[in-house]
Amino acid sequence: MKELSCEDVLMAAANGEENDGQLAAHIAGCTNCQYELKQLQALDHLFAGHTFSESSADLWPAIEKGIAKRSALSWRPFAVIGLLLIVHKLLEMLPAQDLGMMFKLVPLIIVALLFVFIKENPFRINTELVLER
Repeated sequence: MKELSCEDVLMAAANGEENDGQLAAHIAGCTNCQYELKQLQALDHLFAGHTFSESSADLWPAIEKGIAKRSALSWRPFAVIGLLLIVHKLLEMLPAQDLGMMFKLVPLIIVALLFVFIKENPFRINTELVLER
């Protein structure tokens, strides 16, 4: 018969296996295995008393409100902004025209106005998110 190592005994005991007295004999003679089994039993007792709670938060109303808010925006301002950007690009493509540095800043100004219109800061860090316990 093969001599059982402490690791084999602990794994077998943790799995609830019985091995015709060999496990009990090893545990009776090994203080290390006795200590480890007491630790495993204490951990098992700790987990047995713990119950898991299910989260019942309904997120859909908040999501639906956000979607309704976004869909309320009209498409016309976005069409105007797109048209302005197209006109800007066409003017930029005219040959032999130096329109200056201010003209190169026009797309940035248009995009800034877009963010003002939709009242959303794309660079805002949301600090309101909280993990539930």
